[in-house]
Amino acid sequence: MTPYLLFLFLGLSLGAVYASMALSITLTYQGSGVINFAAGAMATVPLYVYDDLRNGLFSLPLPGVPSMEVGEQPVWLAILLGIAVAAVLGLLVEVLISRPLRRAPVLAKVVAAVGVMLTIQACVALKFGSDARSLTAVLPTGTMRIAGIQVPTDRLWFAGIVVLAGVALAIWFRRSRVGLAVQAAAENQRAAEFARLSPNVLGIVTWVVSSVFVALSMILAGPAIGVLTPGNMTLLVVPALAAALIGRMSSLWAALAGGLAMGVLVAELQFLSQTKTWWPEWAKQGLTDAVPFVVIVVVLFVVGRSIPMRGDDEQLKLPAVRLPRNRPLVIAALLVGGVALVTLTDGSYRFGVINSLALSLIALSLVVLTGMVGQISLAQAGLAGAAGLVVSKLGTHLPFPLPMIIGALVAMVIGVLIGLPALRIRGAQLAVVTLAAAVVVQQFVLGNRLFVSTENAIPDPQLFGLDLGVREGTTIARVPFGLLVLAVVAVTFVLVCNVIRSGTGRRMLAVRSNERAAASVGINVSAVKLTAFALASFLAGLGGTLIGYSRGVLSVESFGVLVGLSILAVAYIGGIASASGAFVAGAMGAVGIVFVILDRNLDLGPYYSVITGLGLLLAVLFNPLGVAGGIRAEYDKLRARLRRGRRQDPLVPVRDVTRGDPVLRRPSTRTIGEVCLRTSDVRVTYGGVKAAVDGVDIEVRAGEIVGLIGPNGAGKTSLIDAISGFTPATGTVELGGRDVSSLPAHRRARLGLVRTWQSMELFDDLSVLGNVRVADDVRHRSFAFVRDMFRPSRTPSGTVTDAMTLLSMTDSSDGRPEELPLGRQKLLGVARALALTPQVLLLDEPAAGLDTPESIEFGNDLHQIAATGVGCLLVDHDMHLVFGVCDRVYVIEFGRPIAVGTPEEIRRNPKVLAAYLGGEHSELDDVEPVTPEPTAIGGL
Repeated sequence: MTPYLLFLFLGLSLGAVYASMALSITLTYQGSGVINFAAGAMATVPLYVYDDLRNGLFSLPLPGVPSMEVGEQPVWLAILLGIAVAAVLGLLVEVLISRPLRRAPVLAKVVAAVGVMLTIQACVALKFGSDARSLTAVLPTGTMRIAGIQVPTDRLWFAGIVVLAGVALAIWFRRSRVGLAVQAAAENQRAAEFARLSPNVLGIVTWVVSSVFVALSMILAGPAIGVLTPGNMTLLVVPALAAALIGRMSSLWAALAGGLAMGVLVAELQFLSQTKTWWPEWAKQGLTDAVPFVVIVVVLFVVGRSIPMRGDDEQLKLPAVRLPRNRPLVIAALLVGGVALVTLTDGSYRFGVINSLALSLIALSLVVLTGMVGQISLAQAGLAGAAGLVVSKLGTHLPFPLPMIIGALVAMVIGVLIGLPALRIRGAQLAVVTLAAAVVVQQFVLGNRLFVSTENAIPDPQLFGLDLGVREGTTIARVPFGLLVLAVVAVTFVLVCNVIRSGTGRRMLAVRSNERAAASVGINVSAVKLTAFALASFLAGLGGTLIGYSRGVLSVESFGVLVGLSILAVAYIGGIASASGAFVAGAMGAVGIVFVILDRNLDLGPYYSVITGLGLLLAVLFNPLGVAGGIRAEYDKLRARLRRGRRQDPLVPVRDVTRGDPVLRRPSTRTIGEVCLRTSDVRVTYGGVKAAVDGVDIEVRAGEIVGLIGPNGAGKTSLIDAISGFTPATGTVELGGRDVSSLPAHRRARLGLVRTWQSMELFDDLSVLGNVRVADDVRHRSFAFVRDMFRPSRTPSGTVTDAMTLLSMTDSSDGRPEELPLGRQKLLGVARALALTPQVLLLDEPAAGLDTPESIEFGNDLHQIAATGVGCLLVDHDMHLVFGVCDRVYVIEFGRPIAVGTPEEIRRNPKVLAAYLGGEHSELDDVEPVTPEPTAIGGL
């Protein structure tokens, strides 16, 4: 047991490193809502400053600022100056980056944190170099005998100090006025502002305190960190994030304990892997880097949905998607331009063009995954490297292009596995998972000598006897290889752009816009996410195989974590939501054509990573559309101005209900059929205490309009949520005689149980027509993806056209939902539901926002809908509408049914009057609802 005890104590010191950074991340998240992916990089700066001061230099990682000779400084002064630099750095990040993005979407915050990480890491590497430094102990050295083993004293001191400081920080956070204010703002930022708690002050306090805390901890850690390099400190953020997630990004106590425990686990695994003969050889390198990944995945699967997310109620929109058009003349012109670039350049310039083309595929994978579906992945470079590894293993055994295709398919499988957590989590949490996965791929796969070695050279591709290799003699980039890469990229872009502008693309944008609304129209959200991960991973793998062929030998440096983050940076700068932005990103990528031009002509190559990081920060703050998106936006504005100048009569985006006095018309042909929706004893409980719905039975017949009314808070929307599958409920729901209680929401919608939303829940990333056309995309699922690659454009179905015409939406079909008045947005939700050809239509306050004439016209539309045999359950506060169109009305109060009958019976019911107007009706529990005989039409 002696070695195990020794590594336990050593693991405590390593765990103290993880814990201190986890405490910093948790505190920063609570104060600003930003998951600080740059925590490790930020801690690197004061550590280098301290180390240089101990050697007589005062250095700051600022390009062009020289170091100053100050003589060797005492330890206490060097520590003070180091943590002062950390405080200033934390202040600058809060004021310049975090504060402007306080109400920004999660994607912007994640990308900004990545930008800070890249910028600081690049500046540190530029200033201090990449050579490893050995850190001297600050705390007392020597050994202490514990349980018969000699334990380094400085490691015990460090672990003890971090534990005590962490406990003090946790107590301060839980008991002090500032700490309580931070917690209040994290719980409800708007309420905290009303209580005069300044988010700016709280943000500064948390960023400065967390930066100082982690800086002091890293300086005191000394040898516990190992050697000091810019890269290894930056990647320490992954185990720290795992520990912070154990604390649900809110508990400092749990983050402290989680960091210590993970350090012990990693140390014990290191001991076993290095000393035990039974330990497999392939698992001796990089396996411990998988521990944080496993911890992160397990924690997020268990408690991911309960982790508080800051600012969800005040997010700005993601960058607008620019759908490609795939015009043949434009494609031909781009191909000619690409051929010219490949053939007219030579040497490093041609190599830069080739690299740009290959990198554009990896950037396109981010456009598909992040731009189209809103899923954040930081592992695309790792997937590219995995595909390159497959090519290095199969290239000598299989003819080209089989190794390239198999490599991309392997990347696709790995990407889908990495994307599985996206079925339960999203946003910044998914970014944490994919970052950890990227570290595992880098350290365990690409950095493992048993998997990757100089013996695994990638052979030159040959096709039909033609040599397509990249090099020949002194030529580093041959024209045939460049044309091969161009052909692969061109075909891939055309097919992927077809998918983006097809029904598959509309389903992706629907999921990006609103996952709940997507499920309500029959979209399998999980399937769409996994499809996006599969496609994006295949594209990244394809790009990785081309990069592998261009290098000739696989290396971890080509596909490391920081390389992947830099690709995300240039993809965002180029335009993360635009396919053309992928070309811009490829041109700006590492060793791309822009890099080559700047390096060869201005000697800016060493500064390129700094330029990229700063460019990413500026793009997030000032131009979220990116280069391509910004140009396209200005072009669209110009075209819109020209159209307005030519058109004298602007389109009127509202229905004309002003001709005469609108009246409610009941079609004589409407008949009521068999029961199509029946609920029995439906109950919904929130928090295990309050019953929002308490034993409600409802019947709706084909062609019948049934009302559901009750005072505010009666449980009407909760009942609709339960019937449609959007909230857990007991009881049974039958659709056309089939029990659908166990089916998810999208399956119920496909069977014909369709709903609208009180809060509209439209797809803001789609046009008005696109919102309704999603119904067609849901119906045509068989081989849809393959068909969309080759035949993306199809005319809307007659059902879609009829729904648009019925609700007078055709004049607004090309506009965006947010451009419509509130009432028209409600009608758009009804049109979208109607296009699904439902058996039963659940309408949750569809007339809210409509004026009286529009409400009457909607009542007439509802009669026409019911006349087609659709059963309608209407929830609305417009009693004129409800009593004017409904055949029967159910009334609930406090989640319980109190009456049912015709509109005239409900008008006279004393229980209903008491529920709406107040009064005593203690006999409510004993009242049995009266169910009248169904009539042909009903009436007043």
